[in-house]
Amino acid sequence: MFFFIPINTDAPIYHWPYGTVGLIVVNTLLFFLLPNPEDFALIHGDGLHPLQWVSSNFIHSSFLHLLGNMLFLWGFGIVVEGKLGWYRFLAAYLTIGVIQCASEQMMMLGSEGGASVGASAIIYGLLAMAMVWAPRNEFTVFLFIFFFRIIATTFELSILTFGLLYVGKELLIPLLFGFHMSSQVLHLSGAAIGFGLGVLFLKMNWVDCEGWDLFSVMKKDHGSANLIQHHHLLPEAEYQLDAISTKKQKKKRKKKGSAHGSPDEDLDRKMASAEKRREKSLARIRKLLAQKKPNAAYSEYQRAKQESEGFTLGSAELERLGEALYRQKLYDQAGPVFDEFIIRFPELADQIRVKLAAILIEKQQRPRAALRTLAPVPPGALSASLEKTRLKIERKANQLIEEGVLELESKPW
Repeated sequence: MFFFIPINTDAPIYHWPYGTVGLIVVNTLLFFLLPNPEDFALIHGDGLHPLQWVSSNFIHSSFLHLLGNMLFLWGFGIVVEGKLGWYRFLAAYLTIGVIQCASEQMMMLGSEGGASVGASAIIYGLLAMAMVWAPRNEFTVFLFIFFFRIIATTFELSILTFGLLYVGKELLIPLLFGFHMSSQVLHLSGAAIGFGLGVLFLKMNWVDCEGWDLFSVMKKDHGSANLIQHHHLLPEAEYQLDAISTKKQKKKRKKKGSAHGSPDEDLDRKMASAEKRREKSLARIRKLLAQKKPNAAYSEYQRAKQESEGFTLGSAELERLGEALYRQKLYDQAGPVFDEFIIRFPELADQIRVKLAAILIEKQQRPRAALRTLAPVPPGALSASLEKTRLKIERKANQLIEEGVLELESKPW
């Protein structure tokens, strides 16, 4: 006897799994409290009963049936709900169940009795959605084997590989013995509905997979969304080139002149005004930092970026701002400043990575994000004290991962 079940994931989780936990509680309570659960089953060959399309998904035939479904609901639910939030997750959950049950009951109209219960088809649908949205992320899988001796261990497996193994297992029996109404066919139908729903959400931009969805991975352009997300953080050189180009354009227009004069003159005045606003914003930020008011400087920086497209601080001033916020323990502000610095100036960011990782591990309980932040730091790049801090952060991160901490991704800061 053996089984392996997903117990955790490194997929980004932006919403706590309130819906997943709620469904586990509801299914468990109904199993123990309903006096006649068979009254809520999906009946075959007795017409169409829309209420059963919902109720049958919450009924289980045995405790082992319930336990297995709830364990897998947790593993797949945290990935799907982690991207959707609880109310959209519940809507997707019920949509899979209703479509699958309605199709099943319609196909079995000519049968001579029979019934089905359970959330298995929905759970396979959630697995298919996770495969579409986070194929390269991994499940932490618990493996239990009882064959002459007991083996219990955990290992990492990509969501896509895990899904293909389970879907392939369900597909094997119908291929060998023919397709007829069975638990395997019901599971496959749920997976097909979930796959379609996952693709629909993706194509309609109702879910953000950050460029790591199945289709992006297949095209080998995965991760491109992360570049788009930070396109407004222009490097210093680009900003300077943009300013030089603007000045050249102004000189060119002055030499060329214009028939009426006013449009070019208005544009010149607008550009001059924008440059003055940028200079004033930069001066205010520097002054506030000199006055040891980093929170006010951060607010001024955010305001300036909104008002002046392309406005950014240079590497020295951006680092100074982040360090000042960090010293005053303003971690919610220091985090995004450090994040911007790493994106724009990766070759200068080794020390900044350590401080951002400290925020991620101590304040946000995001061990995998902390390890990802530290990964690019080469050996010997840090001072002795920072190296000790890095090792301490890595030990803490690995400890939290082993404890199974559920990692909530902050998006955005």
